[in-house]
Amino acid sequence: MAEFFEVHTTIGGREQAAELAHGILFSGLATSIDIAEAPGREATAWQLTFIAAGPQVAALERHIRRASPDAPVAAEPVTHDIDSYPDWLTDGQA
Repeated sequence: MAEFFEVHTTIGGREQAAELAHGILFSGLATSIDIAEAPGREATAWQLTFIAAGPQVAALERHIRRASPDAPVAAEPVTHDIDSYPDWLTDGQA
């Protein structure tokens, strides 16, 4: 299993996206969260990208699905060399 994963989802509303991001951050399920407006949609939607340690990915996916059952969720392994990651990403993840 990869050490870190990028987990992606798209949420329909700004407040819902912010609440989801805060809940995940405060639960410690992700070390990094990026929120951006989703391009090419008629209605405003928000793309959320999380970086999570491998053992936390399943719990992160469950958290997302509880908050937004219809939201797509995709996880991809981060394949970069861990030595090139910033210290804040790897601190406490061993």
